[in-house]
Amino acid sequence: MIPAAALEHAIVAGALAFGTAATIVALRARAAVRACRLALRLAREREETFKDSSRRLADAARSGVDAIRDEIVRAAQTIAPCIDGFLLYEECDGSLTCTFAAGERVAYFTGSRTALDEPGSLPARAIALRHRVTLGDRGVRPVHPGDVAALAVPLALEHGRTAVLVMAARAVLDRQSVDRLVTVVDHASPAYLIAREREDDRRRAEYDGLTGLLTPRAFRQRLSLLVERARFASLARLALVFVDTDRFKEWNDAYGHACGDALLREIAGVLRSVAAPDRDLVARNGGDEFCIVFTETDKATAIERADLLRRRIAAIDCSALRPAGARGEVCITASLGVAALAADAEGASDLLECADAAMYHTKQTGRDGVSYVLPAGGFSRLAVEGRA
Repeated sequence: MIPAAALEHAIVAGALAFGTAATIVALRARAAVRACRLALRLAREREETFKDSSRRLADAARSGVDAIRDEIVRAAQTIAPCIDGFLLYEECDGSLTCTFAAGERVAYFTGSRTALDEPGSLPARAIALRHRVTLGDRGVRPVHPGDVAALAVPLALEHGRTAVLVMAARAVLDRQSVDRLVTVVDHASPAYLIAREREDDRRRAEYDGLTGLLTPRAFRQRLSLLVERARFASLARLALVFVDTDRFKEWNDAYGHACGDALLREIAGVLRSVAAPDRDLVARNGGDEFCIVFTETDKATAIERADLLRRRIAAIDCSALRPAGARGEVCITASLGVAALAADAEGASDLLECADAAMYHTKQTGRDGVSYVLPAGGFSRLAVEGRA
């Protein structure tokens, strides 16, 4: 027989073991419940984050591509704060061009290009495979030597609008963060395409399809803004040059409209060559008329730059623009007129009219020259030695 004391100890031990087991089970159950609640809360927070991001992206689509890009960067840094480099590559002339680079390490990448079929290129591989590519994938090299982790996700795969976003970090990205980053970019893709379409439409409305210069409407809008800003800057200097091609109708009649278009494109290129791309305005006013606004330029300097433009137009190699075997020769020159803000006109429309009138003075006095508005009224033609 088992002694009573031993039996009593066994019963007590069993009870304690059962109680301990029950406590452990209860604690595990509570932990599981807390874990489930935490997971549910995190899932709800992620869902709210994505909903908020989707709303922001929809709003950003109305503002443009820059707003879409900024929203992606904001959402990505919320998901993975260690990301310190963002690069947006867009297809341009058969290659991928970095149109945006944010982050101290990668800022200098803006404007860099990579071939669409370049081996090992992170953005090119993402385009070729049409899905995400990470730095850990075989054969992929880092965009920046300091990258520990990097992720490339296609943002657009439509023909002519291919784009890919690269996100780089000097720390490891966990799988969950990568998945969430991909989801954000996927959500942004439709908004990005809408914004691109709107910008393309806006560009077609603002830029002449033949020459790539500003349209008359866009030019007048921008000129008005410049004039308004000048009102609040006592030392603002602004001059307008009106350009009319000499004998353009003769050229068209002799060689055809295709050669006429080629000539207009050539002249447009000459106009760009004398303008500062970051601050001056260059526009096609219609037909064979053009306008340039020189900012931060006094009237005397504007007249000198106008004469430089006249000489460059006269020096165009027209033989390369005429049809092979064409007989006869039409000499192409230009008549220009210059007017300056405040000195000759107070408003945008008056400035344009003064420059136009000065250009007609050049036409009437022999063409191939530069005329300008006189302080006392009337016009004077710039005296030059010979013709270029």
